[in-house]
Amino acid sequence: MANIKNLGMAEELLAHPHITVRKSLFGLKTDYIYTPTDNKLKVAQLIYNPGDGDAVKHMLELGIDGLKKGLHHKGLPRPIGIGNMQLNICYTPDYQFLATQMEQFVDYLYRPTTPVVIAEGDDAQQILTAIKL
Repeated sequence: MANIKNLGMAEELLAHPHITVRKSLFGLKTDYIYTPTDNKLKVAQLIYNPGDGDAVKHMLELGIDGLKKGLHHKGLPRPIGIGNMQLNICYTPDYQFLATQMEQFVDYLYRPTTPVVIAEGDDAQQILTAIKL
C-alpha cells in the first residue's frame, strides 16, 4: 500500500486543518487521522492508460462539482495493471473525507498533473460511492 508521504499531494494534504499525524509503537507507526470523525486515512491508487487517464484528469480539473457530474454521467474508467497515469485517492472508510490527484509518469517519476481536489461530508460520500472503492 502506498504511503501518504510518498504522494505528490502529501504536503497539501498534511496542511489541511482536519488532518493530524498520530505516531505509535515508539514512533515506528504513523497514522494520518481525519479529526472530525477520528478515522485513519486510506490510500488507493488506480492506474490508467493515457486516454482514460485524460478523461479522469479533465473531471478533476473541473473541481468537486465537475468530478461529481462526470462520475454521475460517465463513471470512472476501469483501471489497468500497467499505465503511465495514476489516480491517487486518500479517503476515510466512513466516506467523509476525500483528497485526490492525477499524476503522470514522466522522466521516471510520477508527477502531479492536476490540482488536489479535497471534498468533505456529503460531497466526499457522493464521489467515493460513485468511485466504488
